[in-house]
Amino acid sequence: MLRPTFFLALLCLLVLYWRQPTTTTTTNSATSTTPNAKTNGNQHPFTKTTRRTVAVGDLHSDLPQTLAVLQLAKVIDDYGNWSGGQDTLVQTGDIVDRGPDTIAVYNLFDKLRKQAREAGGKVVNVYGNHEVMNLGQDLRYVTEEDYASFGGRQKRKEAWDVKTGWLGKMIYSNFNITYVHNGHTVFSHGDMEPEWARLGVETLNDLTREAIWKSNYRAPVFQGTGPIWSRSYATEEGGIEATCKRVEEVKKALGVNRLISGHTPQYRTGKILSICNGGYMVIDVGISKYYGGHLAALEIIEEDGKENIYALYPGGKRLL
Repeated sequence: MLRPTFFLALLCLLVLYWRQPTTTTTTNSATSTTPNAKTNGNQHPFTKTTRRTVAVGDLHSDLPQTLAVLQLAKVIDDYGNWSGGQDTLVQTGDIVDRGPDTIAVYNLFDKLRKQAREAGGKVVNVYGNHEVMNLGQDLRYVTEEDYASFGGRQKRKEAWDVKTGWLGKMIYSNFNITYVHNGHTVFSHGDMEPEWARLGVETLNDLTREAIWKSNYRAPVFQGTGPIWSRSYATEEGGIEATCKRVEEVKKALGVNRLISGHTPQYRTGKILSICNGGYMVIDVGISKYYGGHLAALEIIEEDGKENIYALYPGGKRLL
């Protein structure tokens, strides 16, 4: 028979067990109620939001250099797969011509576009004058190696058809003539003149889609002062003061902080051109071996409502 003292001891142990707080409850309570040292106790701790965008210029059918510049920009891994997470990659046109790797480079961007989307990122492609030339069968800069990669001239022509060709349909479905990123930066292949900017981005892209679908490659948007051909800012036509005045007109018309173009290769310096207090930049540095094989990418870091712009080079990055 058990003694009364045994029951008394057992009862005391049970009382002590049920009154003891659990570790999980104590930890959660402290986490949810203790003010952060940087707040006043009535606010949640401040969390920074950072967004990263990289942009690369003309690639001209050079796969090794394309892979190299995208690795420099830290948006692909050693196997050519997307590693940029939620970053945005913008390519400003002229993927094609002058080199042998047209199929490989377009397929790479098509793969990266899908992989980036799955990761929460984004890949943006802008028409260059060479895309439009090839869609319109202006083939003066196509290499023999390029023709051979398609299986001959006729098969290449068929592939570029926007209604029936695998490559033409891919380009038509994914490219625009201009792109405004997060309300602060407008990208185009050539220089965006004020008269085109005043039409607005949507109108420009609609005009482009309509003209290409109708095979109207003589449309005004594809002419010398249009967004795929103009070099007036890069060459400082009329002088730097007049150039920057026109840049300001475009910025005001589109409500952006800067204009980014490719098209005019900076192969003598291999560096990104920045003028008008950073209001206009050229990112065509001659990436393909045809233009010297210079590697550079533009990086935009958005943090706390401010954009910091950097040039990325093999030797490091520089604030622009």
